[in-house]
Amino acid sequence: MRLIISIFLMFCVSISQIVYAKVTTIDEVVVEGEAIAEDKANISVKSETLPASVNVITKEDLEKMPIRHYLDMFRKTPGMITSHYGQGDIADGFGMRGYQSGHGSEVAIFVDGVPINIPHHSHSHGFADIGWLVPEMIERIEVIKGPFSALYGNFALGGVINIITKKSDKTPIIGAELGSYDAYRGITTISRSDWKPTPFLLYEAYTKNGYRDNSDYTRYNLFNKLTVPLLNGKLSIRVHYVNRDWGAPGYLSVDDVKNGTRKRTDAINPTDGGNSEYYNLVLNYTPSSGEAGPHATLYAASEDLNRYATFPPSSQRLEHNERVFYGWNLLYNYMPNKNLSLIFGTDGRYDNGDRQRYNTTNRVQTSTTQNWHIEETNIGLFFQGQYRPVDFLKVVGGLRYDIFRFDIENKIRPGNSGSGDTSIFSPKIGFVIAPIKNLNIFANKGLGFRSPAADEMSPPDKDYKNFNLKPAKVDTWDIGFNTLLFDKLHLLFDYYQTDMEREIRNVGADTINIGKSKRDGYEIEAKIYATNDLVIYSNYGWVKAKIKNPDTTGEDKITGVPKKYIGTGVEWQHSFGKDKRLLIDLGYQYLGKAPLNAAGTIYRPPVDRYMTKATYNIKEWSLFAESTYHPKKYASEGMFLIGGVPVYDPKPVWDVTAGIKYKF
Repeated sequence: MRLIISIFLMFCVSISQIVYAKVTTIDEVVVEGEAIAEDKANISVKSETLPASVNVITKEDLEKMPIRHYLDMFRKTPGMITSHYGQGDIADGFGMRGYQSGHGSEVAIFVDGVPINIPHHSHSHGFADIGWLVPEMIERIEVIKGPFSALYGNFALGGVINIITKKSDKTPIIGAELGSYDAYRGITTISRSDWKPTPFLLYEAYTKNGYRDNSDYTRYNLFNKLTVPLLNGKLSIRVHYVNRDWGAPGYLSVDDVKNGTRKRTDAINPTDGGNSEYYNLVLNYTPSSGEAGPHATLYAASEDLNRYATFPPSSQRLEHNERVFYGWNLLYNYMPNKNLSLIFGTDGRYDNGDRQRYNTTNRVQTSTTQNWHIEETNIGLFFQGQYRPVDFLKVVGGLRYDIFRFDIENKIRPGNSGSGDTSIFSPKIGFVIAPIKNLNIFANKGLGFRSPAADEMSPPDKDYKNFNLKPAKVDTWDIGFNTLLFDKLHLLFDYYQTDMEREIRNVGADTINIGKSKRDGYEIEAKIYATNDLVIYSNYGWVKAKIKNPDTTGEDKITGVPKKYIGTGVEWQHSFGKDKRLLIDLGYQYLGKAPLNAAGTIYRPPVDRYMTKATYNIKEWSLFAESTYHPKKYASEGMFLIGGVPVYDPKPVWDVTAGIKYKF
């Protein structure tokens, strides 16, 4: 840790000698006092000014939203498909742009510049666990559709989720919550924006017995961040520890539930479950005035995760992952004038860990089926330039070059052990045309990729190895616009096409190589700012995802990808005098049916949910109540085929929470 801190400080000292350039200001479209749309023609490192479909979720948005699970933070995002598996923190499914795989492995996820996706995980290559995130931690979330920013590399196939945690809050808070199924939560934050140095400390304890048998869950969060001035910028030091333990009720046969053989609350195996410990140290440096100049991130982390799971007719198995990883992200943003930005940078990551799978009976090990010791180094070099030759036109171009070095010891098949390397160039190009005020027309073309997985290069079940396997890649383009009409109606439309090579899919408990695939789709978003107090929103997404050259004619469906997505809702607030305010958020989400097999003969039925939250603020007190309603008893976004049989994780019809917070 001392070495990391020393390197970081040396970098800051040396880079401070570079003269800072002039900084542009970002013009925002403002409706009734609320900023709702960035002008994409502006020069900025902000994600929303990319020539792409980008959605930003602010801390104010999170305060209004009903959030029963961290995935709820994304449920208003157009085209964002989330799957809550209900089996503890095994990394739930994130999907966008026709990518909907298990455990978030086709969306690159970053928290304060730290890449969260874990390569060579036993659950899924690219496993992305952010189950420890709570809304009170977060300053903003940027959802970037497509691999169109050169600042992000591995696993950015469908897009990127960039999460930025708070440096400070206005005042300390303390809160308590009580929910259905014996849910209890306590949280406190210690922070004031006028304290120097500025702390943001968050401590949370959460426990819930759960709707189903053996679905208990416990989490302890110790989140500590301190921000201090350093040279001509700010240095944030974050030390975080989270400990979780859970039961896993497993996946029930849909037919068994329908015919009464099983109850919706039944568990498959009372000894299934898991636990996880996650430590991390993160250092972030940013310029104190504007965006020009040096930006740096250094991090070190360790993860230890165990999962016991039973997938009938197979017996219970244990998946064990233990690893440390550390890395950096260093960039310099050169802005000689308001019409030009040139970003040069490098990022890197080193992973060292073990991945094992054991057959077990009631958590007692009986045999070993997978066992690797894996070391991987990824170094990336990137450039991104933005240029505005005239006021109504901005051109953005970028290029990444990533190198991967692997050293894999296969303890099940020692002959498959070895080392190797591979690399990939990923160019990006896009433009924005703003012919009139409040209208942006944009287009992009770019390449995204993910590194090869350990079991692709060194399988445990056959004598084969290929340590120079090329990364899977996507070649994609899109075109769209966003606009503000009549100072009240915000519209966004985006059409995209994506071609992928060497696609790997998680189908139930199996991993399948389906080769080349194609996705075509579009997204529409509308938001009406009817009055100062009333906002109505709606979004619709459609995608066609197919295998290009299936082994069997007609078996060309990509499993788990719904063709349609709909989200709609109303946000209303009203003030009762100076210190009293009521906020109400009503939302509805619909996920269309999705194929469970490549032939499209078995489908997961449509899934919908209704979400509500009412918050009443009176002086320093805040009281809230929220609920989620799942009307369909035999449908869930967590539905798969195991042994050719549709299985799912039933959701409670109602899930309700009430809470109170006090701001000092």
